[in-house]
Amino acid sequence: MIKIKRVILVLCISLVCIAFLSGCIESGQDSTQSTPEDYPLTIVDSLGRNVTIFKQPERIVSLAPSNTEILFAIGLSERVVGVTDYCNYPLAAQEKDKVGGFSTVNIEKVVALEPDLILAAGMHESIVGDLERLGLIVVVLDPKNVDDILENIILVGKITGQVGVAEELTASMGHRINAITDKMENAQRLNVFYVTWYDPLKTAGPGTITHELIQLAGGSNIAGDAKTEYPVYSLEMLIERNPDIIIVSSRHGAGGPTVENMRVLLQDTNISAARSDRIHGIDTDLVARAGPRIVDGLEEMARYIHPELFEGGGYQ
Repeated sequence: MIKIKRVILVLCISLVCIAFLSGCIESGQDSTQSTPEDYPLTIVDSLGRNVTIFKQPERIVSLAPSNTEILFAIGLSERVVGVTDYCNYPLAAQEKDKVGGFSTVNIEKVVALEPDLILAAGMHESIVGDLERLGLIVVVLDPKNVDDILENIILVGKITGQVGVAEELTASMGHRINAITDKMENAQRLNVFYVTWYDPLKTAGPGTITHELIQLAGGSNIAGDAKTEYPVYSLEMLIERNPDIIIVSSRHGAGGPTVENMRVLLQDTNISAARSDRIHGIDTDLVARAGPRIVDGLEEMARYIHPELFEGGGYQ
C-alpha cells in the first residue's frame, strides 16, 4: 500500500508541473502531448527490452483486452486498427478488425493491418521475435501488481503522445485506490476465498493481481501461502480454512464457477461464508484485466468484504 501511495504522489506532482507548464506556453499547444521532435523515443518494456518508437504511432494493434482498454481510456480509439476476439470493452472495441484470440494471434492478420505499434502481453513473448523480424514495433506490457498497471498506463501514454491524459487517468485511479485503502486501515481482516474455477476448484494465490486486490480491499487471502499462483483447492482444505467470504469469478463461460454452484457445493458444510450467505459473484474482467477498470474491481471486492464501511452499508 505504501508503494502505491508513493506512485500516486509522484503522479500528482507531475500533474501540477504539467498544469504550470501549460499555463506558460503562449501558443496554447498542449505541452503534455508529444510532438514530432519527441521521436525517436526509446523505452523499456515489461520484458526489460529497449524498444525504439521512431514516430508517433497512428495504427495500433492490441493483442490483449487489458491493452485495448488502456488505449481507449486515454483517447486513442481512432488509432486502434486491430484487437483480439476477446476485446469486448468498451463496446466500440468490438467493431475493430480482429487478429485472432488472446493466445492464438494470427500474425498474417496483424501484418495486413500495417501497424506502426503492437501492444503485446507477457504471454506473447514467444512471437515477439517473429513480429520484429517482419519489421514491426512491439511493446510488451506484463504487469504483476497494481503499481505496474499504473506505470504501464503512463508508458502507453508516453509512447503514443498522450502522456497528459494518461497521467490524469492514473491520478484519478490513485485517488480512488487511496480512498478505498484508507477505509481499510483499521478494519478487521476477514478471510477470503476467491474462486477462479469450479471443477476442479481453483483459486488465486500469491503473485497474482487478484491476491493483491483482496489485501487492498481489507481481506486476507486464505490461499496466500500457496506454492503456485493458481492452486487447486480441495473441499477439505476449504472447510479447514473456513473463509468468511467467498468471491466467485463470473463470466468464464460454460463450465465456469457460479454463485449458485458454490452454494450447492457448500450447503452441507459449516463454512462461515456459506452459513452467512456471503458468497458473491464478481465480473472476471474487472479483476483479471490489468487496465483502468481494476479500480472498479477493487471497490467491488471491498464492498463485499467490508460493506459496513461504505455509504448505505450494503453491497452494490
